[in-house]
Amino acid sequence: MQRYRKVIIAALIFVLSMLCITVFVGEAQERQTRLAHSNGKGTLRVGDQQFAISAAIVKLLPDGKAEITLLSDITVFLGATWSNHAGSEHEFDLEITGGASPGGLDGTGKVSLSDNSKSVKRLTLKGVSRTTKRAVEADFEGK
Repeated sequence: MQRYRKVIIAALIFVLSMLCITVFVGEAQERQTRLAHSNGKGTLRVGDQQFAISAAIVKLLPDGKAEITLLSDITVFLGATWSNHAGSEHEFDLEITGGASPGGLDGTGKVSLSDNSKSVKRLTLKGVSRTTKRAVEADFEGK
């Protein structure tokens, strides 16, 4: 009976330690900076103007901030915050909080990364310019 109890306690300790290791590894991966970039096709609409997007770069920082760069006839730099999209570890919701200029942009978006988190599969953004009050939309699909 004594030996049976020791085996059960040892098994419980082993299971709990494996569970803790899994949680810590998951949190460590979440705290890493993710840099994803892709060439592809997309459109950027600023008011009535439309530009072809040829590449997108998304940098997800461990503190929940994101830096987004869209390459087209004009280059757009945006600041955002990110959060995990429910049900997927490669999809993220974006809350656009500004840009490189003081006026910036207010809006939302979503980004989907590849399975290895190195390339952008899809990026969508919708918002309004703080200064001009023009609608801004971006839709990009990586190769």
